[in-house]
Amino acid sequence: MTDAGTGSTSVPGSRPGVDCVVVGSRGLLGAAVVRAVDASHDFSLVGTPRVRWGSASDATSDLAEVARSLGTRTAPWALFWCAGAGVNGMDRETADHEVGRFEEFLAEIRRAPSAAPGVVFLASSAGGVFAGASGAPFGETSPVVPLSEYGRTKLRLEGALRVLADVPSVTSVVGRFANIYGPGQDLDKQQGLISHLCRSTLQRRPISIFVPLDTLRDYVYVDDAARASLALVREHRASGARAELRVVASGTATTVATVITAVAAVAGAKPLIVLGTSPLTSMQGHDLRLRPSTGAADEAGRTPLGIGIAATWRDMFARFVVHGRS
Repeated sequence: MTDAGTGSTSVPGSRPGVDCVVVGSRGLLGAAVVRAVDASHDFSLVGTPRVRWGSASDATSDLAEVARSLGTRTAPWALFWCAGAGVNGMDRETADHEVGRFEEFLAEIRRAPSAAPGVVFLASSAGGVFAGASGAPFGETSPVVPLSEYGRTKLRLEGALRVLADVPSVTSVVGRFANIYGPGQDLDKQQGLISHLCRSTLQRRPISIFVPLDTLRDYVYVDDAARASLALVREHRASGARAELRVVASGTATTVATVITAVAAVAGAKPLIVLGTSPLTSMQGHDLRLRPSTGAADEAGRTPLGIGIAATWRDMFARFVVHGRS
């Protein structure tokens, strides 16, 4: 059976509660949100739509179908938007494509509003929007200073949600996430320091690092990030607010040097590091300590960094040794 959009999978006999649709369910966070929903007692997975992102017209059509399906639901629903191919260094054309599809999706929600109450949850990036800011740690009310097209794109996506302000049945939550890591990272993307360190150590290949080793970041294990997403939707529905913004972080700052040491402890070998600079260096903030929002902190800080790195290492071992990927 299909539901909530082209090529999605519906779940027969789903539990009562909030019906959930996850856009971007094949990505790192989206896949974890699916796992978190499956493990919950008050959310039910009803759709993981496959969107043909390569074509603007096909993606628009697929997302319009998702939106229309939400409009016919009779139970409360939550749409988790975890899609996005953007990384630091992305160009404006890629950014416009990503923002355009989200804006068209929201416009379709406006045209076919749901009779049942719905929440659109947008996964955004704390690192992207606070990259050039000063005065860490950064929280919900901190001024945003993006340094890259990636950060500006996240702000454009957040701003697009304002179109829902006068749709009575649909509200929104923005989750600004710290650095998410864990099994399932897309290694074709130029992001995910921990996963790339694990792979390079496993394969004994040098890895280039383009920021100072005392650069501070907040790392959140992916399954913790997913559980925090559900917790924020629960809190939001109980609050009755129209729109909310939350920072999803562990609240613990870690230097790049500490991450390298932690990977070495798990792997039993030191990563081969090459320090350098690139055009991306200027897009990276030095101190990105974060102040997690109420409702997210307990979940987002649940997994210690060493435990999360060990799980990531096991994933890399399975992918590149057991299954022989290059």
